[in-house]
Amino acid sequence: MKNSISYLLLLVNLGLSAQDPTTAGSINPPTTEPQTIATQPEEKKGYVSPEKGNLGSEYLKSLQITSRQKKAIGADKDTWFADRYKVGFGIRPKGDSIHNFDFDKSTADNRNNIVNQTQFYIIGDLTENILFKIAFQDVRLWGGEVIGGGASDQRYGVITNAGATYDTTRQRVVPVNNYTGLREAFFDLKTSNGILRLRTGRQILDFGDGRILGSRNDSLNGNSFDAVRLTTKYNQHTLDIFGSVLSAENNSNSLVANNATRFGGAGDAGYLGAHYTWKAFDWILVDLYNFSLLKQKLKVSNPPPYASEQLYRGADQLNTTGFRITNRTKNNGLPEGYKIDWMIEAAWQSGFNGERRSPDWINQDGNLQTNQKTGELSPFSKPVKYKANIIGAQLGYSPNKEWRIGIQYIQASGDPNRNDTSVATYNPLFATRRMAGHPLPFSGNGNSGAVFWQNVKDYSINIKYENAKYGTFILNPHWYYKVKLQDGYYDNNNYVRESTATGETASTEDYYNKEANNGLRPRLGNHVATEINFIYVVTPFDNVSFWFGASHLTAGDAIRNQKNNPLETDPFHRYDLKPNASYFTLQSVFAI
Repeated sequence: MKNSISYLLLLVNLGLSAQDPTTAGSINPPTTEPQTIATQPEEKKGYVSPEKGNLGSEYLKSLQITSRQKKAIGADKDTWFADRYKVGFGIRPKGDSIHNFDFDKSTADNRNNIVNQTQFYIIGDLTENILFKIAFQDVRLWGGEVIGGGASDQRYGVITNAGATYDTTRQRVVPVNNYTGLREAFFDLKTSNGILRLRTGRQILDFGDGRILGSRNDSLNGNSFDAVRLTTKYNQHTLDIFGSVLSAENNSNSLVANNATRFGGAGDAGYLGAHYTWKAFDWILVDLYNFSLLKQKLKVSNPPPYASEQLYRGADQLNTTGFRITNRTKNNGLPEGYKIDWMIEAAWQSGFNGERRSPDWINQDGNLQTNQKTGELSPFSKPVKYKANIIGAQLGYSPNKEWRIGIQYIQASGDPNRNDTSVATYNPLFATRRMAGHPLPFSGNGNSGAVFWQNVKDYSINIKYENAKYGTFILNPHWYYKVKLQDGYYDNNNYVRESTATGETASTEDYYNKEANNGLRPRLGNHVATEINFIYVVTPFDNVSFWFGASHLTAGDAIRNQKNNPLETDPFHRYDLKPNASYFTLQSVFAI
């Protein structure tokens, strides 16, 4: 009996010990509450940029790349590190060959050159609220570093920074432009829901088709603005407001700047604007905008004694106000299921350029130069106002994904009298220039750049065949006509085309609108030129594309009447017409 009790007590003791060591030997019953198991705290993951592997085209506007390249760069994750930073690189060698752009057989104006653009950029998406991008860009002419001194065999700068010679006898300060600089350098402050973004620094402003304001990547330099830009997005509405400084008279230490008026620059100038986009439906998008170019008053060095102000020109303000309506609502392409694309855009330019001239009823023959610049008194005077416009329309049909056949009409106003109280020639400012620019299938004028949208009616056809394997083929003829016979024809640098031999304009025109009945002047012509463009673009690899363009131009009567003029006083230049011109370009683009 005693042994049985001892054995029972031993079993109870062993059971209690097995349940909880702290209760060994205790006669208290075990608790029925669940026990807490200690766990290690989870490690909080760092911020991962949503742009990683899904980089938007907003951050690739400095590159002229094909859609396949853009898609590959956007989806790439290997060029990202620490989940927040992306590095990229681009190199773009380009060869151009230009022949007889002044349609004059007496001049030697053929040019062949190779230029190169190199870019390196880094994007840092630090948090939901902070992002930055810095893009270094170098653009140079191959062989452009030849220096002027040294032995005849040693003048070639075969290494970078071989040297430069400055003539300081003409001026004490010599402004120097840089080959290398920042194409972009901005940071974004943004809300996490994407409704609000403030971008500050050097940036690319590109809206719509780039017809009014764009990146202009067909030029290797491209457009960049030192600006502040506020973007708001809500549902299908987007509003951009920006302010930019284009040029400055002095730097922060009151030292001379490259754009100082003493060097012929604009001095202080700024560009302000607002652009509103509304995607009303899946098949219609509306753009409304106003952009204003502001330039400072210019000072005259020796004002006339009777002048009340030391000025000959007041402040210059050029406003460009317009709209664009299109059914290309998906990244400037058609939404699924649509085969017809269309676009209508129109803009008007207004404001005053700061000059005052005698009214048109006094100054009809153009002989009176009565403004403060010349110092002549005027019995009457009126401010010179901007009064120009542009209208563009496109219509295209895509029977399948490979083909598109489109037509385009652009009319940019001209000025019948460039010495009266209105400036009626449209100023394209920062617009896209060539057909090969962004976006590839739609925007731009001829590929050569010989004629641009000033005083022009541009009729064109765009036939595009795009094959995933063989590339993109584009046939694009243009027919250019004057809007005003008295105005000249302009190239894509906003200059009236001139003959390099005589310095005269390369087409018929009448600056003051007073030579219409002058029998010694060539008859004014209407047709400027016909241009036929062929472009081929192929992307054999995700990061490499090749671009080839060929253009053939034939002079119209506006050029023929000027070059073949039997009444020319110089007998050696009465029949200078060479009616055909050509342009060839080849470039490769590597970008990651």
